[in-house]
Amino acid sequence: MPATRWTGYNYTNVTLPTYYSTKGNSSWGGQIIHDRQDKTLFHLIISQFAYGCGLSGWRPFSTVIRAESRTGPAGPYHYAQDLLGPFRHNPTTIWSPADEKYLLYTIGIETQLPTTCKSFKWANNISVSSAPDVRGPWSTPQILINGTNPTPWAMWTPDDPTSEIALGAEDNMIYAADDFSSPYSLIKTMPWNTSDYSDHWTEDPFLWRDKRGNWHILCHWMIDIAERGEKYPRVGGHLFSRNLTGDWTFKLQAAYNTTVQFTDGGRTDYYRRERPKLFLSDDGQLTPLFLTNGVQEFNSSGSYTLIQPIGKGAETFERRLGL
Repeated sequence: MPATRWTGYNYTNVTLPTYYSTKGNSSWGGQIIHDRQDKTLFHLIISQFAYGCGLSGWRPFSTVIRAESRTGPAGPYHYAQDLLGPFRHNPTTIWSPADEKYLLYTIGIETQLPTTCKSFKWANNISVSSAPDVRGPWSTPQILINGTNPTPWAMWTPDDPTSEIALGAEDNMIYAADDFSSPYSLIKTMPWNTSDYSDHWTEDPFLWRDKRGNWHILCHWMIDIAERGEKYPRVGGHLFSRNLTGDWTFKLQAAYNTTVQFTDGGRTDYYRRERPKLFLSDDGQLTPLFLTNGVQEFNSSGSYTLIQPIGKGAETFERRLGL
C-alpha cells in the first residue's frame, strides 16, 4: 500500500544552538506500540541521535525516545519523552503477559558524550530493561549477551502461559531464556554462510510467530552491498520455519526494496531502507499491518523513520479505530 508523506517520524530539519551539526533530530527505525488503555494512542519507540549528529554518529550519540500519535499507527508521531540516554541503540519493545511488563531490548553502554560529532568503535552487547508502562519508569539495562540487533518474542500463549523469551540477534542467531532476566542460551544458528559479503549477509532481524505457530524473520538483506557495493535497491529479506529450532528457509529474493510509492502519486527511491519492524494486529490473527524502517534519501546526511501500510488489513484496522 502507498505510504503517506510526513507520517512516521521525520524531524531532520530541527536546529538548535546547542547542536554540534545540522542533521536535525535524525532517527533510525522504530517500533509501534498500541497503548493498552487508550486505544486512540500509539507510541513509537525509536533511536534518535543527539546534538544533530545524525546516523554517522550513531555510536555514541544514539538515544532511545518515545513519540506519540493520535492519528493512527502511521502517525505522524511527535516527540514525547526520553527513555534511555546515550549510548543506547537498536531498541525493540514487547509486552510480556507473563510478567505484565514491557521489555525494552537495546545495545549500548552508559557514557559521557564528546563535545563534537564523532563515531566510536565499541564491542556490542544486548541488554534488557523492564517497565509496567511504556512511559516507564524503566529499570537499569541488564546486560544479557554479547551481540547486536536484538529481536525478542514472548513465548506466552493462552494455552501455555510461560515466561520464556526467544531472542533473535545478528546473523539470525536465536537464543532462549526461562524469563527475560535469566541467562540466555544459544539454541539455533543458521546452516548457511552468514559472513559479510556472502549472499546470505543480513542484519536487523525482526522475529515473530504467526497465528499458526510458524516463525518468521524479516531482516535487512545486504545482497547489493555484497554484489555491487551499493546499499540499494534489494534490502528486505524474509526467513521462515515451522519450528524455532527447526529448518529455516531463506529464499534469496527481496521481500521489499528501497522504492516507496506515496498516496500523492509520487515515489521516492531511497538510498538506504533498513531496520525493519512490523506492527501486528492484536485480534489474535497477528496480521502484519504496518512496516517501519529507518530511511535515508540520496544526497542527504539526515535520516528518519518511515511507516508504510501493508495491504487492506491496515485500512480495516484504521477504519475500526474511526480514523
